Amino acid sequence: DVMWSKRIWRVIDLREKINLPLYYPLDELPGRISLFRVIQKGICAGKISKIFEYDVFTNEFGSGMQLSEVKKALTETIDVKDSVGMPLVDVSGNQVTMRDTIKPERIAQYWIKEDWFFDKHRSVMEVRIISIAPVITIDDPVNERFSYKPLFWLYYPDCRNYFAQFKCYNPYNDTDWRNFDELFQKRFFSSYIRQESNVYGRPISAYAQGEEAIF
Repeated sequence: DVMWSKRIWRVIDLREKINLPLYYPLDELPGRISLFRVIQKGICAGKISKIFEYDVFTNEFGSGMQLSEVKKALTETIDVKDSVGMPLVDVSGNQVTMRDTIKPERIAQYWIKEDWFFDKHRSVMEVRIISIAPVITIDDPVNERFSYKPLFWLYYPDCRNYFAQFKCYNPYNDTDWRNFDELFQKRFFSSYIRQESNVYGRPISAYAQGEEAIF
């Protein structure tokens, strides 16, 4: 039934006001939980099982990840600080570090991969989300800036039933909270396109800048 289709990679920036229901609350509240907490709980409980490495060269699925690998990806190395917030050093003068679970406030974006297609029998344009990746920022001392690091790909159809069990805040109506699956399916988020399928396999930033790079 599909006579035309296009694969799109999209960025959901959690700094945008309309996307705040995906980001907050940072601490779990009665009846409310952030999307990243939902993902963490789903992975630990075995509700989300189709998890893949993120291939930075192709933006596609890498190899499947075991639970131990996923749990490692959900942690990061942090600097240990003393009671007054100063970096803690050992007797050799080296910064003391430790592994800690990634907190929801570290999630800066979500990247989604989706297929847009035209159904010739119903004469409608439809979209299917294929996968979603939580993204954190990391310092890049070489370029003296920060960069984005996707943790892994989640196969979205495998997550839908689980996401539908959790409500997210509706800033416009306290009596009509939607679940996370509804939020994605009804497109209650703001985003921009970072790449579309093309012969070179390039992201938009590789060949366009400024206003030309805005879809």
